[in-house]
Amino acid sequence: MDRILFLNFENRVNFFNLVKNYSNYNWKQLAKYLQTSRSIIDSYKTGRLLLPKDRFEKLCLFLTIKEKEWFSKNIIIKSSNWGQIIGGKNAYLINKESFARARRNTALKHSNGSMLKYNFNLNMPLTEELCEFIGVFIGDGFTNRYKKPKYSSFMYEMQIVGDKVLDKEYYYYYRLRPICKKIFNIDPRIKEREDSIRLTIYSRRLFELLTERFFMPAGVKAHTVKIPQEIYKNPNYLKATLRGMFDTDGGVGIDKRKVYKKPYVRINYTSVSEELIEQVHKTLQQYEIPHSVHLDKNRKTRRIQINGEENVKNFLKEIGFSNPRHTQKIAYLQD
Repeated sequence: MDRILFLNFENRVNFFNLVKNYSNYNWKQLAKYLQTSRSIIDSYKTGRLLLPKDRFEKLCLFLTIKEKEWFSKNIIIKSSNWGQIIGGKNAYLINKESFARARRNTALKHSNGSMLKYNFNLNMPLTEELCEFIGVFIGDGFTNRYKKPKYSSFMYEMQIVGDKVLDKEYYYYYRLRPICKKIFNIDPRIKEREDSIRLTIYSRRLFELLTERFFMPAGVKAHTVKIPQEIYKNPNYLKATLRGMFDTDGGVGIDKRKVYKKPYVRINYTSVSEELIEQVHKTLQQYEIPHSVHLDKNRKTRRIQINGEENVKNFLKEIGFSNPRHTQKIAYLQD
């Protein structure tokens, strides 16, 4: 999803003020018009979150033709790989230093003590760690917003759930906690229950990152989750996302039945999201990793299956695992 970057603080403020005046809406009503929350509108206004292009165009309907043309020429449109710059490119280059200074001043102006703890950049560039985290969230995560009794404000929760025994090292030491510390500056809560391990983060910023930037459904997402287009169209980081997905919702099986001359290895990935399975299927085709797709009508799930040593080795070369519950099973293939 393309996003709009205003060239300076004044242009952004003027845009939203004009929209508010012409629409005769208050900020809460404008949030409803865009089918989002008041806090997200505030993030757009302050520049903490870039305005999606479709919402920019929807807001432009309140402006005059002349005003719409002026703003369209004085913006930068950032694509899914953050590389394509159009619109006000020349003006940006001329005023690069003043633009950067205005952005820093705006960030400081709208920061306070309660925000600084989790004040990471919602528009941070894609990295392997970020995309691997998104893959993990697609597999085993969920997020929600709710009100606690006796509190007027919302609580924002993100949680990832795994197996208490098999995933313990992965959560504490190998990937999840280190990734959260590195990219969000958050040391997550990790609790163990009878049969599960749960990583929990309470953060409105993270909720906004997942739901507004990457369009992850809040609450129950199993049937509708998919790889975000920003990542799906970027081959440099798609592999890392798949790694996180296979680390959590994937599995490795070793078939030791006598029908095989030696143990037969398989990798599988299961989901009830038809679109997600289709994305994984097309991506594996792109990387020339042979596989099959199966439908379980009783469980209403779809399964990607990669069979045999050669195909599994190809998967490990192109995508691989970070979770030791999987790497330990197939260590003999990586010698």
